[in-house]
Amino acid sequence: MKKVLLLVGILSIGLYANYQVEAKEENEQVTVLKDIEENDGEASGEIKQEDSVSKQRGLARAAATRTIDIKRFYIEVTDGAANSDSVPITNSKFTVSYVHNNRSNVLYEGMTNEKGEILNLPTKEIPFEVKSLNIRFTLGNDERGYVQRFNKNPYRFTFTIGFNMDATANTINFGNRNVKFGNTADPESPFYNFQAIRMNHYFDQAVQEYSNAVKMANDLLPETVPFTLEPINFFFEKGQYLEGKNRFYSKGHDSSGTSTIVLGDKSNKKFTTNYLKRNVMHEWTHWNMGRTIGLTKGGYNGHYGYNSNPQTSFKEGWALFVDEVFGKNYNLDRYDLLVQNDNSNGVNRLYGKSTNLTVQHVLYDLLDTGSKDEEFNVSERYQDEELSDLEIRRLNLGIMHTLMVESKATTLQEYLNYVESKYVLTKADKAKFAKVLEANGLSREGAFTLDNEGNALSTPLQANEKTSLDVNVIDEVADYYFED
Repeated sequence: MKKVLLLVGILSIGLYANYQVEAKEENEQVTVLKDIEENDGEASGEIKQEDSVSKQRGLARAAATRTIDIKRFYIEVTDGAANSDSVPITNSKFTVSYVHNNRSNVLYEGMTNEKGEILNLPTKEIPFEVKSLNIRFTLGNDERGYVQRFNKNPYRFTFTIGFNMDATANTINFGNRNVKFGNTADPESPFYNFQAIRMNHYFDQAVQEYSNAVKMANDLLPETVPFTLEPINFFFEKGQYLEGKNRFYSKGHDSSGTSTIVLGDKSNKKFTTNYLKRNVMHEWTHWNMGRTIGLTKGGYNGHYGYNSNPQTSFKEGWALFVDEVFGKNYNLDRYDLLVQNDNSNGVNRLYGKSTNLTVQHVLYDLLDTGSKDEEFNVSERYQDEELSDLEIRRLNLGIMHTLMVESKATTLQEYLNYVESKYVLTKADKAKFAKVLEANGLSREGAFTLDNEGNALSTPLQANEKTSLDVNVIDEVADYYFED
């Protein structure tokens, strides 16, 4: 294998050290990194450069081993494009190893933290003739799952760092925010590897944000159900499931019986931050709904499309609701009146109708802290400390999750009835809650009131049990807004 090395000299606090740095996609050939930033070194300010080097060389002549002390190792990855924002490899497995006598030896293994850092590993000794360490990252972990290729192997990347060849003691305090992983066989590999690393980062953010919101609810209301995390794998690869076919498969994209999520490639290669965050959270939310309340039902014709089965509207509306508050930091106020003001050739497609977007915006009215059409929020009566607006919205999301799991509701009407029975108890609160229903065209019982043509329904829509919970459901997110 032909290796291309990037040599960087660092002068830090009077101690001179040569770093060889190499990044590669595991098991594939190497491409050159972007220029390495200066990194902090561990040394005494009083030691002169010349004295430091000569003393190290004197000690080295008789040394059989060298010590490795990793204080901090941190990288962020990019594809090298001018408009790309680098991301770290967060909460993911790593190993640190070295090669000696043609054998790989593992020094450390663990998981990066929520910032993507490897911190304060115990000091180890290695043979003195070893000149570099290999730090291998695997995208994901056993608790939440992995980002994988379609051969079911997780993405893995190796970063090789060399150290001062003359030093018997090597302290590593390393940071680089401009790393590019790739291979010479495929010039597009840095781009696709970067997208996989971004998906891993947003996957981790989604898990942390959602679980922390539920924890806020549990802390305030100790009898509410806690969040439980179960792993699922995301599949992504160049050329696979083109044109953004992002889907949750309850029985696996390969019909293996194991649930999977697929994020499709896009021929225009436009993977905006908002697009990736939304789609990662959306599909992961379907996984959570399926495993907690058994709702993995059916297809639909767009988010404005009418669903005769109200379970479909609830399934998709909930996932849209969660993905949008995650992607837009809990603020959809710009679209607060979408249901009331929709107009397609003189027809309102949403008000009072069983659609994904109608459900999404009813749920948002339970979460927001005041809007143009209603004044209700689900935690208002129960807050026992001063919270910011963002904290209240996050708390509300957590409470709404506990209500979904506890109620086992599979339609919006069932969910709203449970919310009211548990948290809407005073006359004043019931009036505010009724306004949420009215503003979105629902009956006082929380039912949809209009059919697809805008005619009044004589009876509420009923769940269609013919749509089996066991079917291999596919799901897609449409870019109806928020593409930027």
